[in-house]
Amino acid sequence: MVKLFVPIILIALAAMSDTYIYHRYINTTSMWRWSWWIPMAVVIGFFVKFLFFNKGLVEEYNTTNVFLLVMILVCVPKLLFTIFSFIPKVGAYIGIAVAATIVCIVLWGITAGFCQFRIREVVYESPYVPKAFDGYRIVQISDAHTGSFRGPYKNLLAESLGEVNALKPDLICFVGDIENFTPAELTDHKAEYSQLKAKDGVIAVMGNHDYSSYVKVSPRERAAMVAETRQVQRDFGWDLLENESRVIRRDNGDSIVIVGEENWGMPPFPQYGNMKKATATLNINKEKHLADDGFVVMLSHDPNAWEEHVLPVIHPDITLSGHTHGTQMTFFGWSPASMMYKYWGGESFKRDKERNMMISVSTGIGGNFPFRFNLPREAVVITLKRSER
Repeated sequence: MVKLFVPIILIALAAMSDTYIYHRYINTTSMWRWSWWIPMAVVIGFFVKFLFFNKGLVEEYNTTNVFLLVMILVCVPKLLFTIFSFIPKVGAYIGIAVAATIVCIVLWGITAGFCQFRIREVVYESPYVPKAFDGYRIVQISDAHTGSFRGPYKNLLAESLGEVNALKPDLICFVGDIENFTPAELTDHKAEYSQLKAKDGVIAVMGNHDYSSYVKVSPRERAAMVAETRQVQRDFGWDLLENESRVIRRDNGDSIVIVGEENWGMPPFPQYGNMKKATATLNINKEKHLADDGFVVMLSHDPNAWEEHVLPVIHPDITLSGHTHGTQMTFFGWSPASMMYKYWGGESFKRDKERNMMISVSTGIGGNFPFRFNLPREAVVITLKRSER
């Protein structure tokens, strides 16, 4: 019932706005006046369908997206217009401008906005970068939400992964949320994912969506889905880290360590991450929280884990995260995600006594809902550069 609270309130407020606008601005003598109520009737019709004829998020994915789109395009602009219309003299004009802006943002976001893709370049300098890894290039991708690439968006995933391959990186790190709901979403995209290549392979971790937490199934069915999600990624040829680490070595003896933990997020997100297990093979100085093994790259889906869960155990040189999507929109550099996450996108640094640590938060290669405004889907290229002490 809690999940229904927001749409019920929004529809109720929009219905009140409709009534207010109808009586104040609509010509009630026109024979076409009844058409004013058609959009609201469509919204209510969708809502009734979800109340009484809902087959679930997986089966109703397309219908759910249409419902959300109609609600945003119908309810929100009318509600905003009503609020601004109470401003004396100019209120109606401001309301029209604001409502029209919302409609344009949404329509652009589900068309050209979601089709945009960028490669973001980052250089990480540190004296702790091993000599053999000076110039080493790591491509970070996250939050594919594969089930969203359907219909008019179907080819976008293959195109984006093709651009990643064209970079010819040394290592590709996928930091979680390969699906929306179930591993069935991956069936039509196995070829694209399997073709991702890097000199040292593809290393991945699980995100909160990869545990089939958002579908109503029995515990046994959910466990089977999660096992399939793990296996499918391994079938791609990826090295899926489940609270464990890998060492990448060079002939001269230089190496870097990749540590991958399962999802760990603040409630209500799942907490399967186990740093003690993930770093079990590392020699960690407990006073300095540093690994004697050398340069460490940490893969952890949720950026909240960095300060809350990772740093109390180990101070990695680089931590790669995703999860936030940057709420898939920014306005003059500001994102609503900043109200929920301290680290929501881009790079941030924190220094301990020994070194400068970086967290890189990717805003994702996809999204739960196919919409982007002023925040393209992205892959991040991190180039390691050895500097003098």
